[in-house]
Amino acid sequence: MTLQPEPTDNVVRLNVGGKQGKLTTPVGSHIPVRVYERSGDFLMLVLMLDAGDELSHDVVEPLLLEYVSPRGLVRFHGQAVLQERDLVRFDVSAAPEVTQRREFVRVPAVQKVEVAKAGGGGGGGDEISAHAIDVSGGGMLVSGADSLPLGAHVRFSLHLGPGVAPIEGNAQVVRAADEGKRALVFDEISRTDRQRLIHFVFERQREALAKVGRVIDHRSAG
Repeated sequence: MTLQPEPTDNVVRLNVGGKQGKLTTPVGSHIPVRVYERSGDFLMLVLMLDAGDELSHDVVEPLLLEYVSPRGLVRFHGQAVLQERDLVRFDVSAAPEVTQRREFVRVPAVQKVEVAKAGGGGGGGDEISAHAIDVSGGGMLVSGADSLPLGAHVRFSLHLGPGVAPIEGNAQVVRAADEGKRALVFDEISRTDRQRLIHFVFERQREALAKVGRVIDHRSAG
């Protein structure tokens, strides 16, 4: 990475918001970032550094940038130019790799979820405490909600872990699976929650692949 800051007179003013992402070095270091799309050949990144931290001078290129976009999870390879302590221009060196498209990847994930049947006239059904067995950016398979009939419209609150705001929205029961399980497809979910959920799924995929890699390495070593 080029560590000598460029003049900031021409730096694009960033809008509030951005997309959550990661900048990964070839040695496996991860730097959380907020990504601001600017053009087809560069992006602006705000490094989410803790107070007092500075970007290490041994960071090398090329770098890998991963973040959630409306197309799904994308990867960019490229080089970065440090413009201020926590502001980076990321120059894209190749076409992005889309790792998750609109059909959404589904991963096993046992997560607490509350669902309540939506009722007409402002009323609703009793809340059911259940568990999601697998989730994706487009829906989930739920255990413990066998009282929900096929075609029912429900509100849901999906918990991703301690200290994390739940994913909330509306869904429809589209399939009754074995052992009383219900497949739900999301009808209404905010863009922010959709991105958070896709990011959660992506991280679960990475964890699963890492475990498989460790098992293979262990067997090879043996």
